[in-house]
Amino acid sequence: MRHELEKELVLPHVRVELATITWSVTDTSPAHPTHALFQRLSRDHSPLRLGNMSAFDLLPRVHAVGFLPAGSTVPLEPIGKPLRVLTCFFDPDFVEARTGLSAERLSRQTAALALLRNKRLEILMQELHAELDHPGPAHEFLIESLTNVMLVEIARVIAHVERKAGRQGIVLALAPWQLLRIEERIKAAPETGYPSLGELAEMCGVSEGHLARAFKVSTGWQIQKYIARQRIATASEMLATGALNCAAIAERLGFSSPGHFSNMFRRMTGQSPSQYRRKALADHAATAN
Repeated sequence: MRHELEKELVLPHVRVELATITWSVTDTSPAHPTHALFQRLSRDHSPLRLGNMSAFDLLPRVHAVGFLPAGSTVPLEPIGKPLRVLTCFFDPDFVEARTGLSAERLSRQTAALALLRNKRLEILMQELHAELDHPGPAHEFLIESLTNVMLVEIARVIAHVERKAGRQGIVLALAPWQLLRIEERIKAAPETGYPSLGELAEMCGVSEGHLARAFKVSTGWQIQKYIARQRIATASEMLATGALNCAAIAERLGFSSPGHFSNMFRRMTGQSPSQYRRKALADHAATAN
């Protein structure tokens, strides 16, 4: 991931930067010790995708905004073109002292904050961008004032989300860092064994019931079905290489028997492991020729 800084202003409790970011493969956003409010400025590219697990887009249009609490990282799919973005990095202690929003409280609402739909914040960020481009008298005072109003607006967004969730019993989506941990654990499963719901819940710091509900909200998938899907996807890759037979693959991926593996594979793909392997090897040979 390449980060080209265009402009920067450092104030006592906030740092503002205008930068262009480029990446060509799936990557993870860097974790910052500060909270980050960001706005998309570039045109002519797709929204940011949160890896292959999330159904959500970040910054779907020009001037869209998002917020990530300190320490958050998100897996990002490449968008094909550079992303020009304006970002305000806020000191967490200052934010908590002025708004009562602790880092822990903000992290519980990461999904809602990353996908902000707030016209006032968009306009405030546009005003900040204009001032950063063409500084006038009392330049730093104006930018500091704008960022303070942004914090007030974020505090009110959080209060609204919390009231709504409490009143309606709404299940909020998992935070990007929680989705990332789940994804990394499942990717490691062929070597370490597939995780139980309890293990994943403990990793994410939530109950098993909350994890199951929040994962469905975040991805549209039931978590056990998602794990099964990823397990079969890994088996498909192994079958396509021809290096291991079906019994070895079944044992490697933790199926109770080759028959169990074969039945599940057929149910999810519509063909047996042997049929899939023959077709994959034939396709590879045809491509090679």
